[in-house]
Amino acid sequence: MSAPGWLIVIVERNNSFYTIASAEDALDLLFSDWPVNSGAAFISAMEACAGTAAGLVTQEEAQWAFLLAATEANVLFRFV
Repeated sequence: MSAPGWLIVIVERNNSFYTIASAEDALDLLFSDWPVNSGAAFISAMEACAGTAAGLVTQEEAQWAFLLAATEANVLFRFV
């Protein structure tokens, strides 16, 4: 089940598939298995996903930031 406001996304990285159902899941992937660790979209996604825990950013905003980071990094994803 996904966090309210977050659409479930399947991300493919290094022949592995990750189910991203919340900003917390996205943040974990950004830290653990992301192909870049710089760039405006990456930094925005990190900040947005972390901001959901503090109630500063909505899940929807964090998801858009995450998807932009994925696009910038050429990370394949699809919605479920």
